[in-house]
Amino acid sequence: MSRLSPIPFAPALPAAPALVASLAAALIALAVLATGPATAKAADPTFCLARINGQDVVMGYDKAEARLADSYSRRELLATKWGRHDCPSYVVLRSLTPELTDQQRQPFCLRFDAESESVAGYDLGPRDAWGRCRQPSGSVCNRVNRTASAAGALTSAAARRSVQRLRALPDGSGAVILSGSSGAVSSILSSIGGGAAAVASSPALLAGAAVTVVAVGGALYACHPG
Repeated sequence: MSRLSPIPFAPALPAAPALVASLAAALIALAVLATGPATAKAADPTFCLARINGQDVVMGYDKAEARLADSYSRRELLATKWGRHDCPSYVVLRSLTPELTDQQRQPFCLRFDAESESVAGYDLGPRDAWGRCRQPSGSVCNRVNRTASAAGALTSAAARRSVQRLRALPDGSGAVILSGSSGAVSSILSSIGGGAAAVASSPALLAGAAVTVVAVGGALYACHPG
């Protein structure tokens, strides 16, 4: 009888849990390598040129943003393909009101100065297809600094309907507005009390004969004729 040669055995495989963990780690590493460059590419901003107060300004935005179609009209899209100043209007308005969300800045429109062919701030009112004020702008708005408590006081007063001239806008922005002579608005703010009373004598509110105060997104804006 011939002697049988011993058959070599393959090395033992790792235990099932260890094998699964090893495969999972490898797949995760491959996924990171596969998606890394694409993610970085998607994050790269699209640069554009805007003209604000007579000066050319370079801006950047995400062209693949999900809400782009909601903020960028087809007419504006066609116009910017041929114009030198190709920033979408919503990008310009965002730069002027960075403290607000797109929904909160709905009451505002871009003021356009035909003489300098540039944006000259923002005002209250409906927008046209280019994000500009549909009606000729009669005022300009500016944010009043350090007024979160004042904005909250006005919003609360509007909810209670305790001030006759104070009204909430129906556009879903959450904005409330108060209009009148500077003296009348100052008196109403003083009567509301709290943070509103603290800004009642602010130079930003008393700068002109008339003023519209806008409280939205925890910020307060004063819009004066001009």
